[in-house]
Amino acid sequence: MNQLEGITLAFSSFYQLGDTRNIDSVSWAYAVQREQEFFLSSEGSYGYRVFQSPIQKAPIDPRVNVSRLNLCPIKVNRLFVKATAFSSIIHVGNVSLVSMDARVKHIRQLEDTQGGSGQTEEIEGPN
Repeated sequence: MNQLEGITLAFSSFYQLGDTRNIDSVSWAYAVQREQEFFLSSEGSYGYRVFQSPIQKAPIDPRVNVSRLNLCPIKVNRLFVKATAFSSIIHVGNVSLVSMDARVKHIRQLEDTQGGSGQTEEIEGPN
């Protein structure tokens, strides 16, 4: 590879150039958005179902046989990546096993325009 250019790399993400045996990438986020700015010191627990439930992984069959004949190796001249985040990978090369886990608990607390207590919307990321 002649050139790799990236603007943002964050939150359990990485660039990998070359061959890799195993990749295990994990990113958990607990996010609260409010229209009024205030912080409760008791919030921010990873006790929610989205963080505690086990991930169902596909079984790996070790009996798979692979034969390769690389007559023309992969060539990458230039790679431009605008952003890489939340347990993601930019990988150039071979990899044997990849396991990635991104879990998000997102809470939005909005003010009520009628003068009431407002409403809370809770969103849980993939599980």
